[in-house]
Parts: sequence; structure tokens; C-alpha cells
Amino acid sequence: MTMSLFCSGELIRDPERKTSANGNNYVSALLRVDPETVVSLTAFDSGIAERLASLKKGSALACSGRLQARPYTDRDGTLRPGLGVTITELMIGAAPPQRAERRPRAKATPAAGAAGAGAGGDFDDVLPTF
Repeated sequence: MTMSLFCSGELIRDPERKTSANGNNYVSALLRVDPETVVSLTAFDSGIAERLASLKKGSALACSGRLQARPYTDRDGTLRPGLGVTITELMIGAAPPQRAERRPRAKATPAAGAAGAGAGGDFDDVLPTF
């Protein structure tokens, strides 16, 4: 029985071009679908492989394909369960948003002689100048 999986996320490293033992070219990548789940992707179809290979770390994508169990050995030598997808459909998303550099907000300073300045109330009626 073949099971299919649809998943989406962002690449956690650049895709890699590889050649199998029997000479077939393919592209592999790792997709983070949530903070704790990474799915191993493999693309054998030349068109899909080229599109996947053109992406970079952080690229958003969604894909579907044949689901496979792909256990792996972690850095500590422990065998862990893993998921793999042989991609049959690939949808490339928009580039991840760039975060703007945060700048501190300007603080309002009361102007000399302004109405409400020093009135002792909880509200500051003076608007900041820009």
C-alpha cells in the first residue's frame, strides 16, 4: 500500500544534487514543517528536481508525494524515526519575509509652556514632534 503525504514548510539548508548507485540523478532537501518535525525530501523527476535545486535555505514550499519511513542516526548515535517524501508535486511559495530592523520609539517630551504640561494628571496632552 502506497501512502501519500502533503506537507509545507521551509527548507533548513540548501538542496543537494546527488547521483544514486545506479547512476540516476536526484535532488534531496530537508523541510521543517513545524519546530519539531523535519521531513526528508527526494526529487527524481528531472523537472521537479531542477525546481527544488534552484531553491535556497529558508525558501517556503509545499509538496506532495509518496510517504516513506526514513529512520536516521542523530549526532549522539541514537536511531530515530524519520519521515521522507519522494516528491510528485512541488509548489514554491513566496520568499520568507525580511524582518525590519527594530528602532526604539521616540519619546514624547513636553514643550515649554504647553497646555497640560506639569498639570499633574495621568495624561500627557503634548504630542511628540517629528
